[in-house]
Amino acid sequence: MRSPLHSRPFRQVVAAEFTSSVGTQMTTLALPWFVLMTSGSPARMGLVFLIQILPVPLLSMPAGLLVARWGARRVTIAGDLCSAVLTAAVPTLYLAGTLPFWALAAIVALVGCVASAYLSAQRLLLTETIGFDEGVVTAGNALFETATSTARLVGPAIAGFLIAQIGALNVLWIDAASFAVSAALLTGLPRHAPAPTQSSAHHLAEGVRHLLKDPVLRTMSLAALGYGTLMPVVMLALPVMAQSRYHADPHVAGWLLAAWGGGTALGTVVVARLARSIPPVRLAAAGGAGAAAVLWLLPWNQPVTTLALTVAASCMFLPAVTAPAVALMMLRPPPHLRPHVVPVFGAAVFVASPIAYGVAGVLFEHLSVGTVLTAVAAGASLCALLLLSLVRR
Repeated sequence: MRSPLHSRPFRQVVAAEFTSSVGTQMTTLALPWFVLMTSGSPARMGLVFLIQILPVPLLSMPAGLLVARWGARRVTIAGDLCSAVLTAAVPTLYLAGTLPFWALAAIVALVGCVASAYLSAQRLLLTETIGFDEGVVTAGNALFETATSTARLVGPAIAGFLIAQIGALNVLWIDAASFAVSAALLTGLPRHAPAPTQSSAHHLAEGVRHLLKDPVLRTMSLAALGYGTLMPVVMLALPVMAQSRYHADPHVAGWLLAAWGGGTALGTVVVARLARSIPPVRLAAAGGAGAAAVLWLLPWNQPVTTLALTVAASCMFLPAVTAPAVALMMLRPPPHLRPHVVPVFGAAVFVASPIAYGVAGVLFEHLSVGTVLTAVAAGASLCALLLLSLVRR
């Protein structure tokens, strides 16, 4: 089976994703760290996450119409340019002394609006570069996530160092530049004519019906909804643990987020190889079971080193769930429905995330981190059972 890396356009997409993701992952630490350190409120930090992610489930299905009308390439480039401008606006307004919390919230919400179309367009862009073979697309999604997860390894570690040297908000300049570079890389991709739009509204409704009727896609979406609820809580727990257990050291927060990305990067490399010989459903079930088992180790008090290893191990199994799920969402529907089914699946992944971020911030103010993470491990176990039941059927 031919590797996706033999496709030059695929390599361009992966390079663009890695470049923008490094900057984004630096911001993932820098922005909430700034809010947490200046306000001292985990709830306000959670609110920033909530505001950014909320537009994704709300706008994902209308965004499918935009992708179908404009095409994945054009939407992705426009998304990079808009994200560059919005990200640069935060440090610009701060230096001008005109960045109240409501203005920061408004900018973050606009970033989320851009992401609602950007995320589904990225995945469809992959199929335009590597074709529609199930094994190749699963491997391609795994390699795509390798770029993203490697950025999660590099970005937070660099951010933890830079925050201590130049301040959290100044890191956002680098993120803005990374989006501009990503847009430049994507301009060299071949142009593909967008799908006809006369019946896009009908196709949107038909895509929802197709997702609900297909037992495999329906079960994958339910499991994704569960992980979309639980993993944001784990993400939010990392800077909280750095503050409460490890003397508010930004380097610890950076290394914990880097461990998240490092474990995911290792998992994506393994999945890219396994995808050529293991059916996607079985691969997803194995990944879900492994992630749930390791998450039971997170609630315990432990040294930073073992905590980072535990975070990395739990995240190592996640690509075995996400890459097959996305590949199935891209390939099982008819071609004219794919621009609409993928955003619906994205909504299933993200619909619970805004609530999870907001609720988690409040929970961390009233409950111990260990108690909250124990509940996360129990929920992940239920998601794993759901995927295993799909294999049995």
